Amino acid sequence: MISDGFHSLTDSAANVMGLVGTRASRKPPDQDHPYGHRKFETLAAAGIFIFLLLTVIEVARTALSRFATGGAPEVNRWSFSVMIVTIAVNLIVVRYERREGRRLESELLMADAMHTQSDVFTSGAVLLSLLAVSLGYPILDPIGGLVIAAFIARTGWQVARETSHILADRAALNENDIRAVVLGVPEVAGCHQIRSRGSADHIFLDLHVWFNGGMSLHEAHRLSHVVKDRILDTFPQIKDAIIHIEPPPSELR
Repeated sequence: MISDGFHSLTDSAANVMGLVGTRASRKPPDQDHPYGHRKFETLAAAGIFIFLLLTVIEVARTALSRFATGGAPEVNRWSFSVMIVTIAVNLIVVRYERREGRRLESELLMADAMHTQSDVFTSGAVLLSLLAVSLGYPILDPIGGLVIAAFIARTGWQVARETSHILADRAALNENDIRAVVLGVPEVAGCHQIRSRGSADHIFLDLHVWFNGGMSLHEAHRLSHVVKDRILDTFPQIKDAIIHIEPPPSELR
């Protein structure tokens, strides 16, 4: 229960960090941040990983210490009541955060939903440990602590993987999906060097679009806006698309 309590304490700190990160991410672009401040939310999600890492260390240390010192915790009906209420509350929070995270396409809410889901697993492990202790198997209390640490570590890995993809500018959209939209404009001869980055709801895109070499610059520029409008209509999560106009490669002329 101490391990689970420490885990809940880190939840509060992570939520405070999330609030700060979300507020910062909503600021409009400025001279120093022309692409906006959206990655502050991603950094806040990464901060949740740090808190999870600290929790894993503390929970594992506590469990290993109990192996060394031995002893049996005191278990009564209040112990079970606290854990059952904790699980019920966390299930409600997970469901709400996951639903809103998907609706808003927020990596912070999804990260915190995974974090809170780990609370449900850990609280369940605590409940089973308490039951084992009450039945005369106190050794299962520190074992339960190590199981909790494993659950938290798994959640931390998931959060770290998702946030690292965004911070490392991993491709946010499938090139073939973008190409299909671009080639839907009849005057387009092709496209290449399609690059996208960002989070699920805040993507930046740039690509090279081929137009007939004999086309006037004015007409090519007009058509590039047609291409851009179609892309933004098809992918509303794209906040900006930069199109470079060029003639087709010599082998395609």
